[in-house]
Amino acid sequence: MTMKHRQRVPGLRRLVSATVAALTLTLAAAPNAMAAPATPQEETLQWVSAEDYLAMTGASPDRGKLDNGAVSKPLPEEGVAPDGTPASLRPRLDPGGGNDGKWWSVVWSGRDRNGTYVPLRLGNSDLGYLHYNVRHNLVSLEPWKAALNSHGPNAQGNYVALLVDRNLGVRETVIFGVQLSTRTQDGRYTSPDGAYIGVITGYCKGKNKCPDAVNRVKVS
Repeated sequence: MTMKHRQRVPGLRRLVSATVAALTLTLAAAPNAMAAPATPQEETLQWVSAEDYLAMTGASPDRGKLDNGAVSKPLPEEGVAPDGTPASLRPRLDPGGGNDGKWWSVVWSGRDRNGTYVPLRLGNSDLGYLHYNVRHNLVSLEPWKAALNSHGPNAQGNYVALLVDRNLGVRETVIFGVQLSTRTQDGRYTSPDGAYIGVITGYCKGKNKCPDAVNRVKVS
């Protein structure tokens, strides 16, 4: 071997050593990169009335598995945090702008598809918004707005809103019990404005308290 060739050998060895070291570091880092969890995508949910759901799917929301393959599954239980509800989804608890907060004060007025005026009144411990908002963790007005997209209450006298995913799988069912009369059945309350009593209670089917998600989703 000539002197010129001997001088090239150390440089070649250094190049090979550096390449091997870089490859070793790359292979060592690969498992960690592969193990990193993917960022979960935020689930897309929307409110629909039970009537609209039937029109869209041809199936009752009470069925566990729908004809289109969507599987109904409830939302996971979450901590109760009604104060975290976006302000835009909460009702005005002083709709009269300085009134004395009587139970008959209307916090949201709406009509169903038959044109029936069904008020959501401020209420008290017996009826209306104050009856169910904290008790059942149902703070947002959005479920009630969706439920009114119906031609009247169902056979049980309720308006129903469904929280569904992008495959129309039912994630939560919210039921609103109403009285379409000016006096409650027990005779204790009569509406002084001559309109129906309206909403008595609201709750998530099968649960004492609704998951927080029902208070974060807006009617699309």
